[in-house]
Amino acid sequence: MSHASQPGRRAVLALAPGFTLAACTAPQVEQIAGYSGRRLPRPERIYVVDPGVAANDVKLDDGVRQRLTQMTSDQSLSQQRLAAGRQAASGVAAEVTAKLQGFGLPAERVGRAPTPSGARVVIVEGHLLSVDQGNQTQRNLIGFGRGRSSVAVEVQVYYRDGHAAPRLISSFEATAQSPMTPGAVGTMGAGAAVGRIATMAASNAILSSVSEARSADVGSEGRRIGDALGLRLGRIFAEQGWIPESAVQ
Repeated sequence: MSHASQPGRRAVLALAPGFTLAACTAPQVEQIAGYSGRRLPRPERIYVVDPGVAANDVKLDDGVRQRLTQMTSDQSLSQQRLAAGRQAASGVAAEVTAKLQGFGLPAERVGRAPTPSGARVVIVEGHLLSVDQGNQTQRNLIGFGRGRSSVAVEVQVYYRDGHAAPRLISSFEATAQSPMTPGAVGTMGAGAAVGRIATMAASNAILSSVSEARSADVGSEGRRIGDALGLRLGRIFAEQGWIPESAVQ
């Protein structure tokens, strides 16, 4: 190998460890309140309600291409924000439901909390605190945290026995950001990047072909939050004796 080719190779090899660490950005889940009373009887149903969304809590993609798309859309800015927020909320609810069902729990996703009945139920509900679509163009080209998308959600878990008042058994705040993977420029090596960055920046064809892993959206961040929340809930429900602890391993 010639000396001229070695610097570029070193750049790529040096990138690999950082890439591995940066890609593993786990959602952060903080328990705000918990239940410490006697064990509760196993619920007949667990209702996972889609988190509430407020348009003002959503920040849309500020990339050039996405701004043009927003400008030419038939939807108002508020409608676009709601759509982005609902995408994130849907990801949270879908993954929490799937996770709990995987543990053998009678979980069901619903649009709103059911009216009281004679049944023992658990209700998982909450709202989005913030949604930021980030900048997809920066994620595609640069990466390493530039233009990251993020989602933050607050969740409450209630136990309701028949027509009795619901009892709060847990509450959480959770956040997730898109992985800090390198963009297209970062994976080319230092020498190649200098010669090709201008061409890439101007080429829509190249931008559209960039790996989807570099262009995570708020839906995927919502799903990551839902997966992490579902695991935490599974552990709490195992402590109540509703499922074996081995089911949550």
